[in-house]
Amino acid sequence: MFLYIVGLIVLFYVYRWFRELGRVPNKSDKFVYITGCDTGFGNLLAKHLDTKGFRVIAGCYTEKGEVELKKCCSDKLTTLHLDVSNDSSIKEATDTIKTLVGEKGLWAVVNNAGISFPTAPNDWLEIDDFKHMINVNLIGVVAITLSVLPLIKKAKGRVVNVASIFGRISTLGGAYCITKYGVEAFNDSLRRNLAPFGVKVLCIEPGFFKTTVTDSAIFQSHFQRLWNKLPQEVKDEYGSDYIDKTKVMVKERFEKMLDPDLMKVVFLCADLLCCWCSLAALALIAAVWFFRDSRQITGIHEKHVLVTGCDSGFGNLAARQLDRRGFHVIAACLTEPGASRLRAAASPRLKTLLLNVTDSASIERALERVRSETGERGLWGLVNNAGISIPIGPMEWMQVEDFKKVLDVNLMGLIDVTLKFLPLLKKARGRVVNVASILGRISLIGGGYCLAKYGVEAFSDSLRRDMMHFGVKVSIIEPGFFKTQVTNLNLIEGDLKERWNILPAEVRRSYGDSYLQDYIKVQEFSMKMLASSDLSKVTSCMQHALSARYPRTRYSAGWDAKFFWIPLSYLPTCITDTFTNIMMPSVKES
Repeated sequence: MFLYIVGLIVLFYVYRWFRELGRVPNKSDKFVYITGCDTGFGNLLAKHLDTKGFRVIAGCYTEKGEVELKKCCSDKLTTLHLDVSNDSSIKEATDTIKTLVGEKGLWAVVNNAGISFPTAPNDWLEIDDFKHMINVNLIGVVAITLSVLPLIKKAKGRVVNVASIFGRISTLGGAYCITKYGVEAFNDSLRRNLAPFGVKVLCIEPGFFKTTVTDSAIFQSHFQRLWNKLPQEVKDEYGSDYIDKTKVMVKERFEKMLDPDLMKVVFLCADLLCCWCSLAALALIAAVWFFRDSRQITGIHEKHVLVTGCDSGFGNLAARQLDRRGFHVIAACLTEPGASRLRAAASPRLKTLLLNVTDSASIERALERVRSETGERGLWGLVNNAGISIPIGPMEWMQVEDFKKVLDVNLMGLIDVTLKFLPLLKKARGRVVNVASILGRISLIGGGYCLAKYGVEAFSDSLRRDMMHFGVKVSIIEPGFFKTQVTNLNLIEGDLKERWNILPAEVRRSYGDSYLQDYIKVQEFSMKMLASSDLSKVTSCMQHALSARYPRTRYSAGWDAKFFWIPLSYLPTCITDTFTNIMMPSVKES
């Protein structure tokens, strides 16, 4: 049986190799738009495609970059100034491209522009450090793609997004991993949206290469600047020699990781004779895990927990359940009616406050209130639950502002709240519980929701590694589908109909007259089949994360998450796409 499986794997790779031998014809008629061409990957790619005969349109951030690139290439290559974080710069570039490509359309866009600094432990950073990088590395990718999507569809072309291995594993503090997780989510959703139109969407995940992104001198300069700005008490927590040790470690590790031999992946096959020993070891590990998982903390009645998004849904139920367990719950609600209803349903021990996670001033007021409530004990738990889902739908139906609206609440709001409350959490050696979603593992829908949840996964992973030195534990809740405001079909369908009605007639025709109704029917069927009304499956995970002596890193809530979505996320992309395409309506161009 083992040999059959090996044989099938070999056949699959031979078949894939054979398919990849084919090359597109008439390269001289095909326009390729590349961002970030001043240096690095973008610069080299522009030169390479130019020699292959493609009509390259190279977006450069600086005039010097444009001049240097033109010197090395043929007259067919066109350069233009491009700042991917500036809407007017993107519009000017798009207008130029429309003039250049004419009726042929744009064969490909390569989203390569990006930055990597500042990168540091999360508690060294401010919310503006995250915003700047997200605007370039994620919002910039979305904005560039949407700006040329009609031209790509006209040519039945390609979208190539440069992510990173850090879009798979979050090891760094700061926004870099968050943005690359977001690019992965956007890439997956876009690929499924555009497959019916003959547009192929691909993701590049580079390892470590010698570019400005991995320049150790630049990294050390930024790292030193951030260290110098830190309060003395934070420096004392890390130790006076932390900065020097980090500089030495970064220089040595980067030099090793840039060695090509270290980029190889080695697969080790276990000896079949060890099978029974392995099974016995697994049984022992499982027994130890169950014992460890069941152990509880003491002194619950002395611990304070802040829960966001308590007007309804998971947050509301979690606040009431934690209150019954004896925690001092501080429930953050968006509205006063929501806060009043919650106070009436809980004990006098539960306190409420008003919090808008997109408003830094509101977060500051909440921080002062919580600081006065907790005193010297600090804050034991922070449950980041607040979130929205609308707008969702096909990527092509969205504007950049629609992505920003969801990201501001579900990602930037979560980061801002966490950074502000970290000193209180460190004082109590407490817990951070971030509510992500199975849509942070597999990107099923268009809009900002999946991008935000991928970002929450990345932020949580890097925060967990940063904070373990201070005794702060970080857990992620990954719910499946549940009946809450986030999955309210009336709100989702109303928004979809509004978007459909304002779409250009050309776009509506490309989907077909019946597409909207088919899409809504699929949504209704999926929610009835999958969405559970038992919200306690999620809130029990929150309780465990706050009360267990050894909380889990990730909690999957709901049968659909445990037995379908999470396993599906580990399968090859082609299999995942097949399953998700079955669930979505097909386009019927009219």
